[in-house]
Amino acid sequence: MPDIQETPLPGVGVRLDFTCQAGDRIGVITRHSGRRDVVVYHRVDHDAVAVSVELTPEESQVFAELLGGTRVTEQLNNVIREVEGLALDWLVLPAAFSRRTIGETQMRTATGVSVIAIVRGDHPIPAPGPDDRLEPGDTVVVTGTAQGLAAAAKLLGV
Repeated sequence: MPDIQETPLPGVGVRLDFTCQAGDRIGVITRHSGRRDVVVYHRVDHDAVAVSVELTPEESQVFAELLGGTRVTEQLNNVIREVEGLALDWLVLPAAFSRRTIGETQMRTATGVSVIAIVRGDHPIPAPGPDDRLEPGDTVVVTGTAQGLAAAAKLLGV
């Protein structure tokens, strides 16, 4: 699997890129606005961009689907296939959600569901703990049984 290099771009977002087996270097610049630029670098000068295509957030999702989904999705799907009865969901917290920590929701106790990540804008928070705060607009990645996920969604007002 290619080595992905991540470069923070202060005030802009982040650039992720890698070198293909054929020697071409490609990348994606993810901007705070949600816009993404797919870039192909010159073969000789890997710092110079040869081609750039600007994508809206919606176009980015379509492009990802055309490529077969993300590596994370593939890995999670493999885990789900291996553990019968395990379900996974991405819950987007509504604007009316009142800020509180994961522990304060008592989600694990009430539903048996675990929060495995929070995505706040372009910033993922993997393996959050009970003291991590949930905010309106966050995408909360949860896992548990199908029934537990439905109960968690109701608990969070989704």
